[in-house]
Amino acid sequence: MNKPSTHYWALILLLCLGWLPRSVSAQDKDTLLIDFGSVSSPAPWNNLDDFTSGSIASLLNARSLPTAYGITVTDAFTGVNTAGSQDADPSLGFPATATGDSFFGNTGTFNGAVEPTGAVTLNGLQADKEYTLTIFASRNNTSDTREATYTAQGLTTETVSLNASNNTATVVRMTLKPAADGTIILQAGPGANNDNSTGFYYLGALMVSYDKEDTPPPPPPPPSGPDELDTVLVDFGGSTLSPAPWNNITDPQAGAIADLQNSSGLQTGYGINIFDPFNNINTNGTQNPNPDLDFPATATGDSFFGNVTEFGGRTEPTAGVELTGLNPDKMYTLELFASRSASDNRETRFVIDGATRDTTLLDVASNADSVAVSTVQPQPDGTIQITIGPGPNNTNSSGFYYLGVLRMTYANEAAAGGSSLTLTAPNGGEFWQAGKSPSITWESRNLTSVILEYSLNNGQEWTTIDTVPAFNEAYEWTVPNAPTDSALVRILADTLFDVSDAVFEISSDTTTCEIVVLGSSTAEGTGASTPDSAWVARYAEYLSRDTRYEVINLARGGYTTYHILPNGAEVPAGVNISPDPLRNVTRALTYNPFAIIINMPSNDAARNFPVEDQLANFATVVEEARNAGVEVWVATTQPRNFTNTAQVELQREVRDSIFSIYGERAIDFWTGVADENGFIIDSLDSGDGVHLTDAGHRLLFERVRALGLDTFDCSGTTSLVPSPATPLAGVSVYPNPSSGGQLFVEFPAGVSGAVEVRLIDLLGRERFRTQGFVSAGHRNRMEIATDQLKAAGRGEYFICVVTALQDGDLRRKAFGVMIR
Repeated sequence: MNKPSTHYWALILLLCLGWLPRSVSAQDKDTLLIDFGSVSSPAPWNNLDDFTSGSIASLLNARSLPTAYGITVTDAFTGVNTAGSQDADPSLGFPATATGDSFFGNTGTFNGAVEPTGAVTLNGLQADKEYTLTIFASRNNTSDTREATYTAQGLTTETVSLNASNNTATVVRMTLKPAADGTIILQAGPGANNDNSTGFYYLGALMVSYDKEDTPPPPPPPPSGPDELDTVLVDFGGSTLSPAPWNNITDPQAGAIADLQNSSGLQTGYGINIFDPFNNINTNGTQNPNPDLDFPATATGDSFFGNVTEFGGRTEPTAGVELTGLNPDKMYTLELFASRSASDNRETRFVIDGATRDTTLLDVASNADSVAVSTVQPQPDGTIQITIGPGPNNTNSSGFYYLGVLRMTYANEAAAGGSSLTLTAPNGGEFWQAGKSPSITWESRNLTSVILEYSLNNGQEWTTIDTVPAFNEAYEWTVPNAPTDSALVRILADTLFDVSDAVFEISSDTTTCEIVVLGSSTAEGTGASTPDSAWVARYAEYLSRDTRYEVINLARGGYTTYHILPNGAEVPAGVNISPDPLRNVTRALTYNPFAIIINMPSNDAARNFPVEDQLANFATVVEEARNAGVEVWVATTQPRNFTNTAQVELQREVRDSIFSIYGERAIDFWTGVADENGFIIDSLDSGDGVHLTDAGHRLLFERVRALGLDTFDCSGTTSLVPSPATPLAGVSVYPNPSSGGQLFVEFPAGVSGAVEVRLIDLLGRERFRTQGFVSAGHRNRMEIATDQLKAAGRGEYFICVVTALQDGDLRRKAFGVMIR
């Protein structure tokens, strides 16, 4: 005896549960069931929850079989109504999940939006078939009439009306053939009898019935030629990002991307995550990969690494990456690459677990042209896991292994989800100068290219800027020399477009206000998940609304206060650091800045440099800048998880001294970042006890933004530094250290006029001041009694500031002095 098919039992179940309308004969009709709203109905219902651009490429029929029919929102609704009927008439056969919510639109403003019509388009229909559309909508607890008119446009045009107010049992139907292109457009809007003041209308559930098809129509033939395969590219690392359409994972412990882009810039619906952490990031990969690989140096130059024996306080004998959301019926080819400049064997083993297991090996040492390849089918849940560890031939003593690049190819498929386009800058209020190149930025989804335009007269006329790939999401625009206070930018793609929210100004002003950052790894961006999340990058982005202000970042990881001293500065014996002429204050001044920010969090303390040495270095840098008429803001130290409590105390002492010495020119990078023990607050620790997370970087950015530097006059007509002093050459202070109760300040023969000497302690207190007059032609010496200045039983460090006024020219020099 033949057993009933599974489809037969599915239909019986649907009828028993009331999910298949009883007016439809399962023997002669096929049915599509579509629920519009945020609460999903169970299969075989098709759920459309995106009211602006939602799409389903292949609708299921009531037999749970895929069809070639699809549906797309082609005219946006305003939102989702969740106040529909929960107890609709059972004879309808619609579950409460379908009747209880709906898409809605409105002719009057509601929540800032007006959508006088909304529409969905059924596609892939057969031109010779008739399709019956049954429509339901409900809005409870209403006393007015919320009638909607539904217009179906196919080969003919049909119109029906339905009042959704407190509706529990009424549906409307239309029967028609599709247009020649296989589409029926279903448009909704308020009906003639709608008396709601906002003109609300609704679309809650749609049933499409048509002559039964023995088997679903065949899918379209697969593409051929160069587009036969889709490709996903993933760069693992953090030193540099690879440009779109590359996907960048920068967190070696918990990195994840929920929706990967393919190489066409379209969303795949596939995800990737690290399920077993790596140790950290290698930045010594190849910068010259074989061109045949088609990998950029930004991808091959860095990678994630792990290790079998302890390194950097961590042991990670294996690491793992998981791909999710894959099609269990497809085959996926994975190409894996990594590179590390090395002379030993750093073979890495990749174990790929899908429906089957595959193992492949790759020697990463100085690799520039080899990849490991595996073709697998996902597990039934749509996942593939890649476990990484050292290979059997790995001779490295730490067992280092690496993952730098993943390229995944598979049979071409449609983009996942709908399309969208949003202009993010300029959006009104910007001050952009002619000739400069700020970035037009946008967010897009599933678009191949966008057209950029600008208007000088508030949208009355438009001029094309360029057509560019949508996935770039940024375009450096050379601002035209056409001053106006009514500029707009517009972005277009297919039927989508967006315009600046308000006008911005294009100016012929040529002022440039440079802000230079001197610092170490925090200012360089370490700890942040992506470079644009670091505090300096955030600050530069914030200032980009006004092109007069530009940020130049000279920070370099590992740097100390000695690295940023002026060219030629003396460094004490035993300190094997020379000022870096490319990243010090001398270099900073070549940019003619109006402000310098110093961010030296903890490297001086890590090297146990004394408090007085650090403060003397800060004083030298600040004095060099102020002598050039440039003001300096000094950030305090930041917490660091030092196991040596003496180093924590160093941090605290320098912090307090910076507050005291620099006052309103000090930036608080400690409060809100440090725990009571001087460590980084756990939630802000990037994981190494040294650097901050994105949230920590945001906090630092907010502290710098609060300085209001973009409100200062940087035109050059005024100076942030009153009466800037030129360097005072030839003066000397001795003996140093001073232990005999006397300190001498000697002036060269070329100095004459009024002079002043001040001694300032490390808490910023002025402990001594004297003034005098010296004559030209011979060397002059001032004597300072120090008996009242020295600390009992120990020496005390001072900053000795010597100032001379000669012919109206203020000259100054600062010295670090130990008095015992």
